[in-house]
Amino acid sequence: MSQTEVLSYRPFLIAVATNLVGCRSTAEDMVQETFFSWLKVDTSKIQDVKSYLTRTVTNKCLNYLKSLKQKKEDWIENVQPSFSSLSINPDFSNLDLKCEVTHALSEVFKKLAPTERAVFVLKELFNFDYSDLTSILDKKADNCRQIFSRAQLRLSEEKDRFHIDVDKLKKTVVDFKNATLGEFSGLIENLKSDIK
Repeated sequence: MSQTEVLSYRPFLIAVATNLVGCRSTAEDMVQETFFSWLKVDTSKIQDVKSYLTRTVTNKCLNYLKSLKQKKEDWIENVQPSFSSLSINPDFSNLDLKCEVTHALSEVFKKLAPTERAVFVLKELFNFDYSDLTSILDKKADNCRQIFSRAQLRLSEEKDRFHIDVDKLKKTVVDFKNATLGEFSGLIENLKSDIK
């Protein structure tokens, strides 16, 4: 079978991988790895190419998900929160951080003003107490409660209020990942930097 014929299975394989990992960009990576594997095997011994490629991409996806699960378990065991009152229990068992976090944070960027963004991310996503937010953002606890409530309403609205600064979003995704590992300083400084 020619390489062109093999590549014709790409859309099908991406659909299979996307169903397994839940993120198209990761699925495309799995399919790419599958094609690399194909180049290394003796293809003359393969009778059903589609079946072989499907099995290979499925195994790669399952290994990827297993790796994510292990990372999650390692993270939960080793995380050292910066704030004693921090209580975080996210479920990353089926989450591709790069894809899912970028999408979620882009919604936050489009709908929330900088102060709303800072309060929402720290309170909702990392469960900071209002007393922590008071010291971090130099705002009273009652004010932070009102901002948080307003942010929740804004996120439920259809209308976008702001344009996304792509570079800022990318930096925030990196800082967010670091925060999931217990390093909050970058994320906090990032969130505070736009507050006037």
